[in-house]
Parts: sequence; C-alpha cells; structure tokens
Amino acid sequence: MLPLLLALSLGLVSPEPPAHHESAGEAEMKKLEAKFPKKGVAVPEEAAKEATPSEVTHAAAPRRAFRPRKAKPAVHAPATLSESERDRQRLMIDNGRLQEEVARAKSRLLLETPIETPEAALGELLAGNQRFVEGRRVRSLLTTQDPALRESLVKGQKPFAVVVTCSDSRLMDNLIFDQELGRLFTIREAGNCPDIQGLASIEYAVEHLGSKVVVVMGHTACGAVTAVSDAHGKPLPGNLWSLQAAMAGLEEQVPPDPNETRPEHLLRLVRANAIQQAQVVLDRSEIVRHLVDQGKLKVVPALYDLSSGQVRLLQMEVPVAAVHH
Repeated sequence: MLPLLLALSLGLVSPEPPAHHESAGEAEMKKLEAKFPKKGVAVPEEAAKEATPSEVTHAAAPRRAFRPRKAKPAVHAPATLSESERDRQRLMIDNGRLQEEVARAKSRLLLETPIETPEAALGELLAGNQRFVEGRRVRSLLTTQDPALRESLVKGQKPFAVVVTCSDSRLMDNLIFDQELGRLFTIREAGNCPDIQGLASIEYAVEHLGSKVVVVMGHTACGAVTAVSDAHGKPLPGNLWSLQAAMAGLEEQVPPDPNETRPEHLLRLVRANAIQQAQVVLDRSEIVRHLVDQGKLKVVPALYDLSSGQVRLLQMEVPVAAVHH
C-alpha cells in the first residue's frame, strides 16, 4: 500500500479521469436550445464554456426582426382632369361664347336708341337694372370681352349718366345698371355724400361730357349711415367726423318711431340721406342748377336694395335744407 501511495505522489501512476460534470454555461445552452430550437442563435462551444451565464443568455436570445414602419401613401392631385371636369369646363366656355353672341346681337339693337334727354337716360338706367335683377345682362357682358370697345374709348368718352353712390363693395354700378365701359361716370363716397371734389366731378361730367342725369344712390344696410346714427352726436374717430358733417340734421328729420324696429328706422334714414345728398348737389352747384333749369339735366335720388338688386327712384317732394361745409 505504501509503495502505491508513493507512486501516486511521484506521478508514476495516472489516476482515472474524474466523472464529467456539466458546467453552468453548458446547462444554460441546453435550456436555450430546447426553448428556441429554430430561432436560437448558435454559440460556439468554446465561447459557451468561457462565457458567464448572463453573457450566454444575451448572446443566445432571439432578436426581433426589424420591420420598417410603412409610410402612408402621399396624396397627390390628379395629374389630369377627370372626364366630367373637362366636360364641365367645355360647357362653361361654350356657354360664355353663346352669351357673348346673344349679347352682341342684342346690343346692336340697344345701340340704335340714342340718349338725348334726361328722361331717356333714366329709362336706360332702369331698363338695365331690370336686366340685372332678372339675371339677363347684355351690355355688361361685353365690358371685358370686346377689344374693339376699349380701343374706341381711347379716343374719348360720352357717359350719359352720373352715378353718385356709396363706396360699399357690393355696389358696382356698371353691373347694377348693366352698362358697358364708357357709359357711366361714377363718384363713390362713403354714405354717397359728395364732398367738394365729388361736386367738381359731377360738374365736369354734366358740362363737358354731356351727361343727362345725376343719380344719387343710397343702399340698404348702409354702414356709413348706421355709424352716424349709432354715434348719437358723439364725434367719430379720425376723419369719420366728415360723415357726420355731411349728414347733419338727418337724425332730427327722421326720429325713431316707437312702433318700428331698428332696421326699419335705418332704412328710413338711408332713404332720407339719399334725398338730402341729391339736394346738396343742387344747392351747392350753380352749374348743375343751371342745366336743370334748362331741362337738360335731372338730379334724382335713388335706393338700391342689396337683396333684390332693385333700384327705386325716390321723390324729392320736400326739399331738404342744403348742408354747407
């Protein structure tokens, strides 16, 4: 026994190899392979032996495949118009051409009637307004479509009527009275109140251009008249005080009625203001009065209804005192 122990201590006899025991890494690898037989990441055996359990777990864990998020399809306008849209545009063009041809034919008949008197001038304005109300304009359809008309007007103008109207964007006198270029001489002032320059413009038209009628036209829902009324005599800011000066005495002439609504009272104020401003033109212009006395000119107040498009002439039955600035 002693010789054998001595031989072992001296390394002369090789002992049997000890029984093999699984390392922690090998055990972890087997667990992962069993759990993920197809998706597991292969780890070399040597690396698995040297790696710690946490390293092996991280290396062998399956990775989720990267899937880029689908971008929403961009919305683009159609490259070409649809067939229905092309048909609609063709119909609009054809309709415009047809309207122009009809307007040309009718305008030839209208041009045959000369306007030589104030009565004829008023008749033409009212007839044009009726065409506007009914949606069958003739003359104003040619305003921008006839180069020959523009060329002829370069040589001069001869407007048969002067229209003093409000600066409101809803009042386009060429459309309201269905008249083409060169037929209306327009002065636009807020509240249709002609100042000294407005009066000078009227005199130029009636004396030098031969206009036969001066229409001073107010309109429903006039903001200038409403502002003056709502101020109750308190000065308006900036240069708006000039509107109050132009409409001086209006509230006293047309006091509110307890039996009427506010819109009804404003309508009466608008009517009275149109009459008052027409009287101002007569009172402050000797040239205008002279032509009126000779029967060569008329000064007429009028009211335009924003809703219906109708223009109604007003009577100056009770002359209003002139307003002097």
